[in-house]
Amino acid sequence: MTLSPTVSPTASRLAKAAAAVAVVSLALLGCGPAATTPSADEAAPEVVSVASQDPTEAAQPEASTEPTETTQPAEEAAAGATVQPGGTLVDGSVVSAELTRAGQKDVYVIDLGEAREFYVADMNGTTDMQFQAFADVDDEPVGLPNLSLSFGTWVFKLTKAGTHRLEVWGNNNTIGKYGFRIATVKPRSFPVAIGMKIGEGSPAGAGRLDVSGRIDRFEFDSDGATAVKVVGGAGACTAIQLELVDAAQADIANARQPVPLCGDFDMPLSNGDGKYALIVRSNTAKTGAYAFELVRGG
Repeated sequence: MTLSPTVSPTASRLAKAAAAVAVVSLALLGCGPAATTPSADEAAPEVVSVASQDPTEAAQPEASTEPTETTQPAEEAAAGATVQPGGTLVDGSVVSAELTRAGQKDVYVIDLGEAREFYVADMNGTTDMQFQAFADVDDEPVGLPNLSLSFGTWVFKLTKAGTHRLEVWGNNNTIGKYGFRIATVKPRSFPVAIGMKIGEGSPAGAGRLDVSGRIDRFEFDSDGATAVKVVGGAGACTAIQLELVDAAQADIANARQPVPLCGDFDMPLSNGDGKYALIVRSNTAKTGAYAFELVRGG
């Protein structure tokens, strides 16, 4: 089992020359391996992390993003059922619990139906509070070990058959309250063309991250353009981002080089003529409206 993002089956055609981040930057807001490790009896087995990524380089905006008056507020995801330790985590589940004694380990069953990728969002706890998903078939962890539950968002990808679980524990006899929210990754795609205005209902179904975990992908042909420009970007600048990728990029749950979806900015089409995609997502699994116009760049 590995953790999202997986290594793309196709090398990105947008490579420029920079090395990409090895751990999900995602603007995952600080989530990552903690400095401490679990005690010997809780040590995680060796893993291959899907949070690690092949060096990929997305085209960087050439102009700084400038917020506009049309910036949209972020919307909080609808609260799901609260799950207690020992319970089952489903899409939308919210956890608010507490480690009350040294050595305590809280275990949750993961049951996401057909979904294989999910966000652990709105994390709160302390640096010494750890969490990890495991495959029950072999007790191996999903992705990087020693993840801190202090704050931010993390994304997991389940690649093994069978059931899975999520465990929470404290290093150094840490106790205290913790919490997080579960949101499955829900991608959808729209064909668009340069010159098109994108917003609510254009194309049909676009213009809003309607549910937590939604990712909208807009595929277009460069049509000879060497760059595109996003004009009038309107979204919750700190919660909804846009990213340009090669159309062949399969892993879209994790951001590599996103920009806030607000204002105007240029994006060079580094691989020349061909197909590209604009990805709209919230790296904190929030919902909200967005709009922009895709035009030919300089």
